[in-house]
Amino acid sequence: MRQAVRYMFVAMAIALAYVAWTLWSRYDSDREYERAVERKHQAAPPPDFGSEVKILQFYASPSVVAKGRQAILCYGVANAKTVRLEPAAEGIWPSLNRCLYVAPQRDTRYTLSAEGADGKRATESLEIQVRR
Repeated sequence: MRQAVRYMFVAMAIALAYVAWTLWSRYDSDREYERAVERKHQAAPPPDFGSEVKILQFYASPSVVAKGRQAILCYGVANAKTVRLEPAAEGIWPSLNRCLYVAPQRDTRYTLSAEGADGKRATESLEIQVRR
């Protein structure tokens, strides 16, 4: 009986050591990956969008929704001082990448306007269709 307990203790110690080694190696691997990503971000120059206002992206997902359902409307602008969305929605501001939920009740055309500090504008439109 004592010998069985010893073997059980040894087996549990080996299993515990294996689990600890597995967790430590995953933790260490994740930290190394995070460091590599940080080094890459520090080494990469920031994107150059020039000086004029630009709409980098403007899309909806999905572009066809059932009545009463939501879609995600995403946009990104560069060098914008102000951003406006028609029809109006809350939470709109200049951003390289921003998404918000919209719930149109009927087919709706959304227009994004971005204005730069120099007063120049960029505008894009898209339509979300509503199916009954």
